[in-house]
Amino acid sequence: MAEEKTGPLRVFEKPHLIYLAIAFGVTWPIWIATWLIARSMEAGDQLFNQDLVWNLFFDREATGTVVWLSLLSLLGVFGPMIGGIVATRLDPSVSLSDLRERVGRVQVGVRWYGLVIGILVLVAGPAALIVALTTDMMPDAPGAGQLLGFLAIFFVFQILTSGTEEIGWRGYLNEKLRHGRDFWETGWAVGLPWAIWHMPVVVIMFHQQGMVAVQIIGSLFGFGIGIVAIAILHAWFYERTHSVFLNIFIHAIFNTLPLATVLVFEGSPVAVISNLLMWVVVVSLRRQSRRRGDFDPGSATRQAT
Repeated sequence: MAEEKTGPLRVFEKPHLIYLAIAFGVTWPIWIATWLIARSMEAGDQLFNQDLVWNLFFDREATGTVVWLSLLSLLGVFGPMIGGIVATRLDPSVSLSDLRERVGRVQVGVRWYGLVIGILVLVAGPAALIVALTTDMMPDAPGAGQLLGFLAIFFVFQILTSGTEEIGWRGYLNEKLRHGRDFWETGWAVGLPWAIWHMPVVVIMFHQQGMVAVQIIGSLFGFGIGIVAIAILHAWFYERTHSVFLNIFIHAIFNTLPLATVLVFEGSPVAVISNLLMWVVVVSLRRQSRRRGDFDPGSATRQAT
């Protein structure tokens, strides 16, 4: 049997390019068009789904225009899911039935979900503590009950929306690129295009914060490196459970819980601190895997225990 090709160029083979073309082709036009429409109507920020959830469930003063534009921008997050399904259907090396099975693989063992929560606490906890000790509370910060209600609703919302990205990024692209790689290499191979895919919404966010071009470029680099670290973590969990659903859970919970700090405290540098700690985690996982010699790159199956 011929040895399977490895290396970064595999990202640019035809089946993978089909996936990326659909993911980007669905998402970028929707996000950019919605932002331009919102600007022309002076309707405010429409690309951030935490604002949509707040408007729908907690802000009775939200206008129909704001809600509908927010829902329109939300359609952009389904680009990777659509791309993953279409690319899987067209790619003879994978199958839709296998993708469905991996998406539905919920029962991977309680310890894996517990480990996800533990890593999140390790990454976001110190950042939240530092912010709480060094910054002031928002003058209109939600109360404890309202905050918990928002986080619960937002988590479910993330499972059904942004979490579906994992059907494409992990369910298709990670699955294809992991063969012949370890989780570290796979995380980089998937993380770089995943970071670029986020760029329109991130550039818009930085622009709305009043950043100049040099600040935006520097912040984009920091954001991209953070996304790569998270992609490496996703790849580590995926190799050990082969569960796309667990990755959906990771995506949703990591998008949800850090919002508690953002909603309560002013000017909180949660992302910077969390990104640094995430790199500490993934580097530690890499060293542990190498030391134990317990990783077989590209193994066809994984046992969840």
